[in-house]
Order: sequence, then structure tokens, then C-alpha cells
Amino acid sequence: MTLKLRILGLILLSILGLFALNYYSDKTLEDANRSYISEASLDTFQNSWFALMDQEFDARVLPFDLMDGATQYVDFWDAAFNDSGDTEEINPLHFSIVQGRVEVTQALLEGIFEDPLMEDQISFAMVYDKRGMQLFCGAGLYLAGVDPCSASAQPDFFLNFKGFYESLDRGSVRRLIRITDLDNEAPVSLNDSIAFQLKDVSGDGIAVVIVGRNVVEGLEDFSENFEIEVAVGIGQESITTYDYFDEEKPEQLNGLIAASTKRALDEERYRFSFVDEITRTRITSIPFSKTERASDLRLVIFEDQSQLISSLRETQKRAQIGWLVLGLIVLLVVFLITSAAFNRILQAIAALERMGAGDLSAEIDLKSNFFSSPNDEVGRLVKAIKDYRSHRIEAEEQRIERAKRRNERDEIMFEKMALLADELEGSARALLLDEISQMQEELNAGSEEARERASIEMMSRAFSRMSDEVVALISARTSELVEARDEISSSIRYAARLQNALLPKFFPGDITMKVEWRPRDLVGGDIYFIKDLPDRVYIAVVDCTGHGVPGAFLSIIARSALDKAVDAIKYQSAGEYLTSANSLMKETLARADQSNRSEEGFDGGVCIYYRKDRVLEFSGAKASIFNVTEASANEISGDRKSVGSTRIADDFQFQTHKISKPEGAFVMLTDGITDVMNGEEKPIAFGRRRVLRILRDSVNITPKNLVDNLMTSVDLYRAGAPFRDDLTLLAFSINEDDEVARAKSSDDRVVPKI
Repeated sequence: MTLKLRILGLILLSILGLFALNYYSDKTLEDANRSYISEASLDTFQNSWFALMDQEFDARVLPFDLMDGATQYVDFWDAAFNDSGDTEEINPLHFSIVQGRVEVTQALLEGIFEDPLMEDQISFAMVYDKRGMQLFCGAGLYLAGVDPCSASAQPDFFLNFKGFYESLDRGSVRRLIRITDLDNEAPVSLNDSIAFQLKDVSGDGIAVVIVGRNVVEGLEDFSENFEIEVAVGIGQESITTYDYFDEEKPEQLNGLIAASTKRALDEERYRFSFVDEITRTRITSIPFSKTERASDLRLVIFEDQSQLISSLRETQKRAQIGWLVLGLIVLLVVFLITSAAFNRILQAIAALERMGAGDLSAEIDLKSNFFSSPNDEVGRLVKAIKDYRSHRIEAEEQRIERAKRRNERDEIMFEKMALLADELEGSARALLLDEISQMQEELNAGSEEARERASIEMMSRAFSRMSDEVVALISARTSELVEARDEISSSIRYAARLQNALLPKFFPGDITMKVEWRPRDLVGGDIYFIKDLPDRVYIAVVDCTGHGVPGAFLSIIARSALDKAVDAIKYQSAGEYLTSANSLMKETLARADQSNRSEEGFDGGVCIYYRKDRVLEFSGAKASIFNVTEASANEISGDRKSVGSTRIADDFQFQTHKISKPEGAFVMLTDGITDVMNGEEKPIAFGRRRVLRILRDSVNITPKNLVDNLMTSVDLYRAGAPFRDDLTLLAFSINEDDEVARAKSSDDRVVPKI
């Protein structure tokens, strides 16, 4: 294959590569745009739906609230309100409920709710006494789903009425109430409701009032405003407005609902937005309300995007055709230019071949035309050929001069070696003389190149003995360095075993615990501490100043201070415990360095759990503890001071945070987790917000799952980048059954101050 064809082939491949790169770029841009649109759709639909729900709630349901409602209704609920004059200083409604006058109660409540129900302001109103007996139930004329007042209607709160009643003790609660038809003849009714207790003048509850509005009308308004179809996902089932009004559901909608359910099950998440390529419909899933998890109740939105996708496809097709036409034009132009240029190059090659055969008088006769000039590439080639002829003549002259200098150099070397041979005796002298004779024969025989090689070899032999001495010296020094390195490595490995021996090997039986401890080097400055006493448990996670060997030594001092600071005799709050550890650290470090200018010490958090009183106390030095429940994850921050720092006043007391009846899991960590960097050119830290978001999104909140999720996220985030610091991650939860048993058998001499 000629060079011209190769160049044309490379150009063709380059054009195809550019075409492929453009296609890939368009595809990547399209994917990024889809991702952005998905996030925007999620935020837009969720904010709009929540705003619509809030607007409807504030306008229709909130006026009945016990505290924030309209004046015309609030007085009815006030125990001291009385405008009838029939009883003495008591609300007639309260009086009839307390006296068990059901008919009077129903008449009074009907007077309150009749107009709002008839005017479709609310969908239902229910009143139960504290035993769960229904005193009143009223429903509107226009209902979607099961009639709340029918015999087969079962509100979700009725499954645990006692818990529901007690949850209203502190005030009114807004919640989404689901009412199910036990006969399965009508779909479930979803109602945005408010519930509150009626309390007598002494503050004791006597009944509960629930007022709600069916959200189906809001779904219809939402669909019309955005020109979309919607469905409500309840677990793995879905229901639409067609089901509420007994209308035939479009077949395509069934397929879209199935696609959304499959996506949620495959990805194990229920908040998403994607485009179904078959139907060209965007499917968006958002939480149905602020109080419900998306996995339990969600709003699925179906938005037709066929026109938009068709427009994008047509634009991409036109762009691809344009690239193809442009590539063919470029290829044709390059072919014409290359053909003209290579014809001139062939003439230059022919002239160069004649020169190679010895005809240095050969010249190149090229005429100037549109494709040639003395200053173009071929013109420069002709000039280079002429320069080549001049260089060959000059090179021959230089070769003769080099041979002369080489002979002079060799004569000097032979003289030096002969002088050295004269100073030797015996076999060493004979061996050197034989070597000189052999070199002289090699220099006098063979071609010019062979003589040059022989001359270089002779010089290398002369310096070989000095080279051997240098090599021997380097080998001896290298051996010493290897021995020193092995000794240091052995000491560090032994120090790592010692540090591991200081870590707790057993955990309390009534506490489930999972720990991830990773020093950046063989040893590190992070350490965790557990002290199990009969009536309490001490848990600490600290990050000492520095890492490696210095951090490891400081961690030993920190562990000793944490152990000595424990007061097993009397009650000790977490703040007092950390303050005591601070005093011990400052005292120990002051003995070694009175100024402690390098600010050695540690950052970390400590917990004390008192079993009998079920109280968990926390105190932190530039550290936090995370409380993870099934509903949320919260961060409790400690003081912005370091233990052992000279900047802390001698009388400084660390603050104590108390958690009564601790529930869920608790997570403690060092900044080695939050300071992990990604592998980008400008790295970004993992950060506390990302930690809190991962904890909130965790479905399984066992300590092991929380630690595994966080460490997996950290390893994926850093993408192989090295750790910058030691890291420690500890999660624990209190086993209620084991905790009660331990509390009953523990020493009762210490009582925490609650």
C-alpha cells in the first residue's frame, strides 16, 4: 500500500472517528440532559403537589383546628365556652360527651359540620370518645372511594386507636388517613386530615375529633394543571382516578403503572424520574405527602413526551447527515491535494536515488505551478537533497580527521598500559602484555567501524577495575540500608500489634455494636474505648492529633486518660467524664512538654448509657453523634473544643446531651470519614451532609448495615484514592429485652440526674 493511500485511509478513519465522537458526545449530552430534567421534574412535581396539598388543607381543613382554626369553630372545642346557659360554666358539647348523651352530642356536632359537609368544604368528620366508641360520623355528598361513615369503612388509625389517641395528647396532628372498605367494593379513601383531642377544664382528654378532605379532587386539579395522568402507589399496588369514578382505565396506563412498579422494585427506591422509551412517556414517582414514606404511599406521574422526543430525534438525524456530507467533501478535497503533492514527491525520490548510486551531480527539475513553489514542502525537500550532498562530502573529511585523532589516542593508551605492565611482575605482567598485543591486532585489522569499536573496547577495559571497586562499595552500603529498613519495619509491625491489643475485644451483651477501624498506616491515631460496668456502659471514639507512629503513641495516652476518668462509684455525666479526661490529658502532656505548643490532644465523643433509667448521655469535643430511626436521622453536636488543648480554660466544662429512652441506632465517627477525598483533579471531601443523607436514606438501620452502607459509600466515593487520615466508624443500638434484664440485676447505688 502506498503512502498516499495510507494517508487517505488515516484521514477517512479520522473523519469516522470524529463522527463517532460527535455521536458519543450527543449521546452523553442527551443522557446528562435527561438526568437534569429528571431531577427538575422530581423537584417541580413534588413542590407543586405539596403546595397544592398545603393550600387545600389550609383553606378547607385547618379552620377546624383546635388552636389555629377559625374563631367560629375554635369556641366549640374550648372547655370553658358556654353560650347556651343550660349548665354551669361548662361547654355543652363537653358536658354531653362526659354525661354519655350520644343523641345530644350528635345534634351539637351535626350543627358544627352540616354546612361544611354539604358545601363540600370537607369530606368527613368523625368524633370518638377515649374508649374508641364513635360518637359522630358525617360524610359529604360527593365522595371518592369508600364512604367513611359506612359500616364496612375502616380508618387506618382504628387498628391502633389507643396509640393514635395518645399521640394527640400534645396537640393537633396533620396526617394522611387511609380508609379501607372491608367489603372490597370501593377503593381506599385517602384523606388529608387533622386530628386533635377534646380536653376538659382540668386538661384530661375526653374525645378525639378527626376532620378530613379527600385528596382525589386535588389529584384531578393537579392532572389538569400539568396535562398529565397520575396514579397513587400503595405498597406494590396502584390506584387511579379512573378507579374512583368507575371509569375504564386506558390500557397504556396499566403498562406505565407496571413499568413504574418494576423500576421501584429493581432499584429499591421509590423517588425517581425516567423516560419509558417504548411509550415515550416520562414516569415520575414522588412521596404522596410529607409525612408518608414513598415506599408506603407515593404519587406516580405520567407525562407524555412523544412530541419532544420526536423533535430531538429529527434534529439528531439532520446533524448526522450534515456530518456525513461534510466528511465526504473533506475527503474529496484532501484526495485532490494529496494526488498533486505526491506526484512532485515521486520526482524528488527519483533524483535522490540517483544520488545514492553515486551520481552527486543529479538535479531535480520541477516547474512552478499552482501546487508548487520553492518555499513549499517539496521545494524544501529539493533544498534538503542538495544540503545532503554537501554534508556527505563534509562527512568524509571528518571521518579522516577522526581516524587520525583515534590513532593518537590509542598510542597514548598503549603507552600508559605498557608503563603499568613494567611495574607488574610474573603472570600479571604477562597477562597485561598479552592483552595489549591482542588490542593492537584488533585495531590494525578490520574495517573502519571495527577499529572504532576496538578502540572503545580498549578504553572500557582500562577503567573496568575502578568500576568493580565502586560496585563493591555500593553493594556494601545497600546491604546496610536494607538491614536498617527491615529493623524499622519490624518495630512498626510490633507497635501495630500492641495498639490492636488495646482495642476492646468484647461488647456488652445488651448492646448491638459494629466497628470499622482503619489506620492510614500500620498504626494510627484513632482509637475506640468501651467500659462495661453493672449499671452503665462507657463508649468513646476519639481521633488523636497526627497519624502513624506519633498518633499511635498519643492514642495510648488517650486510652489511659479515658480509663482513669471513669468514676464507677457515683453518678458521672458524659460532660463530667469528658472534662475529667481533658484534665488528665493536659496533666500528662504537660509533664512531657510544659508548653504543649503543638496542641496535642484528641477530638472525639463519649457516651454513657445508664441501664436502669434507660438514659443515654453524650458529650463531644469537636465531634457529633448521629441518631438514626426509621423516620429520620439527626445529628447532635458537641462542643467546639479539643481535649488536651492549651487553649481551653482550666475550669471549662463539656456540655452533656441526654437522650431518654433511646431508640434506633447511634453512629459515632472520626473526621477520617468526612475528610475522604474523591479521585478528581480538584478533590472534594465526603462531608458530614453526605453522611447524614446516607443515614436518612438507610432502610435497614441495624448497626452492621449502617456501617457497611457508609464504608461502601466511602470506598466508592474515593475511587481508589488513598486515605488522608485514620478513620473509625462505630454504630450501636440498645437491645431493649437484654437492657431491661441487665437493669434489674445491676447495682442501684447510682441514679442519673434526669
